[in-house]
Amino acid sequence: MIIQSEKDVTEAVLGEMHRTPSPRAKELLSSLVKHLHAFVRETRMTEREFQEAVGYLNAIGQKTTPSHNEAMLLAGALGVSNLICLLNNRHPTQANNLGPFFRAGAPQCADGASLLRSPFRYRFSISRMIEGCVVTV
Repeated sequence: MIIQSEKDVTEAVLGEMHRTPSPRAKELLSSLVKHLHAFVRETRMTEREFQEAVGYLNAIGQKTTPSHNEAMLLAGALGVSNLICLLNNRHPTQANNLGPFFRAGAPQCADGASLLRSPFRYRFSISRMIEGCVVTV
């Protein structure tokens, strides 16, 4: 297929899905391609923004370890894992009630302290205090 327009790109990718052996995988990937291409068109993503996004995904992969899944944490932060739990269970589950960052028995942290217990260092700060607020992570 000769690609002459933005629409042709999506059609070409979808046309190659005929090789996908699983009907469900084909359904999921086809929908993902359509929505992702629509997102790129809607936001008019620039090449630089695309490179930054790919760099972010690469960093997630590089920081993932057997005991620390950054991609799953990102899915939780974006609400994807919560939505999947709610769609696939008749009632809320512990995973979507407590959120992706909840860890039972985690120590309390002072303002500005690192939330992580790994070699990576991130700082968390609150621009204004909220009286009586406790953040459970």
